[in-house]
This record gives sequence, C-alpha cells and structure tokens, in this order.
Amino acid sequence: MLTFLLRFLFLALFCLAAWAEPIKLQVLSNVPSPQPVGTSIGLQSRIEKMKRIKYVFQYSASVNGGAYHVIRDFSQDSSFIWTPPLFEHQAQVRLAVKNDAGETGEAVLPFRILSRLKNSVTPTGHPLVALFSAPPCPENSQIRVAFRTAESSKASSTPWEGCRGGVGNNLYVAGMRADTAYQMRAEVLGGSKVVGGDWLSFHTGLLDGNFPLVTTTKAAAKMSDMSEPFLVHSVVNETFPRSLATDLDGNIVWYLRQNAFMTRMVKGGHFLSLSDGTNSVNDMHRLQILREFDLAGNVVRETNIGRVAEQLESRGIKSGCKKGGEECVDSFHHEAIRLTNGHTLVVAGLERMFPAGTQGAKERVDVIGDLVIDLDEDLQVKWVWNAFDYLDLKRPSLADEKCKIGPGDDGCPAVFLADTGNGWLHSNSLNYVPSDGSLLLSMPEQDWVIKVDYQNGAGSGKVLWRLGEGGDFTVKSNDPDPWFSYQHDAGFEPVGSDMLSLIDDGHARKKKHPEANNRGQVWKLDEKAKTAELVYNADLGVYSFAVGSAQKLSNGGYSFEAGLLNPGPGMFARAIETSADGKVAYTQQLDGMIVYRSFRVADLYSAPTK
Repeated sequence: MLTFLLRFLFLALFCLAAWAEPIKLQVLSNVPSPQPVGTSIGLQSRIEKMKRIKYVFQYSASVNGGAYHVIRDFSQDSSFIWTPPLFEHQAQVRLAVKNDAGETGEAVLPFRILSRLKNSVTPTGHPLVALFSAPPCPENSQIRVAFRTAESSKASSTPWEGCRGGVGNNLYVAGMRADTAYQMRAEVLGGSKVVGGDWLSFHTGLLDGNFPLVTTTKAAAKMSDMSEPFLVHSVVNETFPRSLATDLDGNIVWYLRQNAFMTRMVKGGHFLSLSDGTNSVNDMHRLQILREFDLAGNVVRETNIGRVAEQLESRGIKSGCKKGGEECVDSFHHEAIRLTNGHTLVVAGLERMFPAGTQGAKERVDVIGDLVIDLDEDLQVKWVWNAFDYLDLKRPSLADEKCKIGPGDDGCPAVFLADTGNGWLHSNSLNYVPSDGSLLLSMPEQDWVIKVDYQNGAGSGKVLWRLGEGGDFTVKSNDPDPWFSYQHDAGFEPVGSDMLSLIDDGHARKKKHPEANNRGQVWKLDEKAKTAELVYNADLGVYSFAVGSAQKLSNGGYSFEAGLLNPGPGMFARAIETSADGKVAYTQQLDGMIVYRSFRVADLYSAPTK
C-alpha cells in the first residue's frame, strides 16, 4: 500500500510539472544597448499574469557567445544592478524564474558593451575611484596606469595586465585621497621597454558620508614597513558601517560603498563580503548574502544562504528554518575566502536539535554547529564539511556561549529553532594549505585550530589534528601560559611554511591575570612529531575581548588588529604593527569603530596570502 501511494504521489507531481505553463517573462534594462564600458545597468523582470505566490529570480551572463555564468543565484529580489566586464563585448543576460507552483521560465536580453578607444579618465559611482581607458596596445604586451598627485613626481600604479589587442583597455584606478588633484597615464610594457602616454588630469570627489577619526602613532618610524603602505579595515559596527582603507598617515583612500561585512581581499581589486539582504527561503535578513564586489563597489556575483541550503538538501542537510524545527542552515557567518582555482569557501551556521542530556542540557537543546561550504565559480555547492559529523558533541563551548533567537546580532549566526542555542564552535577563520590541499579552521569556543582533510574538494573531511590546549600537540615554550584562547585569523604564513600566526584574544588567560593583554603569536609546527613551539609572542599593550587578525609583513614584523577596545561610547579599534623582535612599531586607531580584521597591503589590488 505504501509503495502504491508513493508511486501515485510521484506520478501526480510529474503530471503537475508537465501541465504547469511556462512563465512568460521579459528581462528589461534601464538604459538601451549599446553602452560604453563602465556603465552600470539596471535589470528588472516583467512577468505576465504574475500569481500571488513566491517567485525567485536568477541572473546569469554570457560574454561573446561563451558559457553563461551566474551573477546572482536564485533570490526573491527581482532586480539586479549589473556592471559588465571592463572590455568591449557582446553580452547575453539570461533571467531564469521559478515559483512555488513549480512553474519556470527564461528570458534573454542581448546587450552590446562599447569600448572607449581613446585615452580618457571617467568618474565612477565611487568618488575615490576612476576608470582609465586606453586605446588598443599590442598583444603579448602589458598595460598599467600610473597615477600621482599633481604636486608629486612619485607615482603609484595599478598592476600590469595583458593588452587586449584590437580593443581598448579599461582599468579602475584606486588608492587616492579625497578632493585631490591627480595625474594619470597609461604605461605599456613591450619586451623590456616601458612606454608612457600623456598625463591626464583627474580630481577625486568628496567623501560620501561620515567617517571615523583616524589617528596614527609611530613609536619608531624606521620599523614601519613602507612597502605595505595601506591599511584596509573590515568594519562590522553600525555607526560607521562601511569598510575602508587608509594610508599610514591616516588619510582615507578608499571605502566600500555598501554596508557589508568584508571577509577577505581578493587579488585584482575584488572583495568578498557577507551582507544583509533577501534570500530564496526565509524572511531573515542578517548575513544572508555572499557577495563579491569590485573596487568601484559594483556587485560582481552573489548567492544567498537559502539557495545554498536548497542544494544541501541532496546531501542530507535539512533546512526547516522555523521554531520547532529539527535542523536549519541559518546564515553565513565570519568567513569567506577565495581559492586559486576560483572556488569560494564560506562558513555557515547549522542548527540541530538534540535530546535532553546533550551538553548538560536538562531539556531538548538547540546546538549551533558549523558548515564549511565549497562553492564553484558559479557559486554552486561542490563539497561540504559538517562539524556534527567530525567533532565530539560531548565537548561543549568552553565559555558556555548562548545564542538568542533572532538575527544573530550578538556575534552568533541567526537562530531559528529555539529561544536559545548553544554556541558550540563559533568558527571564525579559514586558511587553505596548498601543499596538501587541506584547510585550517579556527574555533574560538573550543580554543582550537583544527586541520581538515579537504584535498581540494575530494577529501574525507576527517579532522587531521587539533592545535591548542587539550589538543594533539605538545607545547614547547618557557611562557607559563603559552596557549591561545578565543583566537582569530589562524593560518600558515608564508604560504607553504610551518609557521602559523594568529591573534590571541586570551579569554582563559584574562580570567587568571586581569591585567593581561592581547598577544600576537607565531607557532612553529612539526606536524609529524606533533610539537608546537611558540616562537613569537608579542604583547600588544591593549585588550580586545573579541575580533582581530594577524598578518606577517615583508620587513619581518607583523600587523595585528585589536578591533574592539573600550566597549561603549568611547569604543575604538587599533591596528598594531610589531617589529621582528616583538616591539610595537606603529599603531593606527579608528574611533567609534569595531574592526573585525585589518590588512596591510602594497596597494588595493594586492591581497595578503593568508
């Protein structure tokens, strides 16, 4: 009888899909084709006889007849602002739509992007970013843009990139101060000879909105590494909600136009972020969107937690995101990184209900675990790691963290299933290890950094080791309290080395020693012998109980972020450079800010290797 009913249900669903009429729709643009390179184009759907049910919309684009690639995966947002690639081409924008009745439809919009064939500088929607257009240069040559203030002879430059032959070359120029006169020119490298064009004038705009007071202190200027003369700050508070970049004198030289939590810089002037917004499944908004931005603040591509959760269903991970449910993929949180193969790894929260007795609970309990999700270049799920499958649930949060139902504005991901959830792991950073294709995952609620068998998407997910107190390594140090606790931004650097850097927020040490400060640490690991030697242990002179980052500099020192100091009306964040011998060499303070991470970079097109 059960088999008969299942067959009947399958047949009924098949017939409904067959009888469903295709959705008749158009994709419209706010400006006609063609448009010059650098134009942002508003896209909107128009559906005939739209029903009072939920629709979701996916935008993809094709260049010169090539394959379509997702620029926004299925979302409840019907419109999209599209900025095509910065070269002349024939684009096709495809809009796919589906609804709760099982109906689907597609429409395609052809759009021609024209080249700007002569030397010119065009303002963008960002007051500190210019679009430089140059005429064609010979194939196998390279081109860049040099730029300088009108009164200076010393120029900065964009990175070299390949010439496009018969079409023009267009490059974003960024890293300039507000309301300042600049000169810029194209420079072409052919063989060993660099040929520069005429200097063109450009005046940057005014800063858009309020920005924090930035102050700097140079304890010893000679220690400051001027080969990395910019600081990029990932901002997470609401007072000044946009990430920004400064030079070492504290001048603002760039900011992200959107309110988004920037997780990492991507080589070439792109940025990964977690943003608030609409997804394809639930009505929660906080940190539901994974986006990639360019320097001008345009969205390059995006997906949402609802769309990702739909794909996880086939892997046995359910997503009944409502109170009283059993399991829920609730939101992205804390981290997204880009791999060299173009894939993106992102951390998401997974709630699961467990019986009384779990982690000492007297009643059924909501435990918040973590997923690491591998998304391909079209932001489709290719591999997933589920903490519930590989970690011991009997080891609860060391600080007994509790997350409240709601959008997750307390540092937790969104919570759906119960009034309170156990914040079990709170994973906050990922690091890719190219030598064996594994991953490092920092779990501050466990005071551990773990290594996961990823093998570039073919791994078992097994935990290979746990670094930290109570883990798999024997510590080698004369410090009475060597181990980190509630650590952030753990990873091997330089890439391929056995040196692991992190910032130690030091919750456990702070309980024993109230005067304790944050520490910047470097550990030398022998993975075979399972020994961990503390080789760098810099006292940062301040204490931030949350957030932070660590980065090795080319002068042998380090840059650390103590991002949440003096909580309350006098709150501030401080980026701290320490010298090779652990002394504070430079600080930059942002008043009224919570800075999750900061990055020291040579320019806004580079990205730290960690």
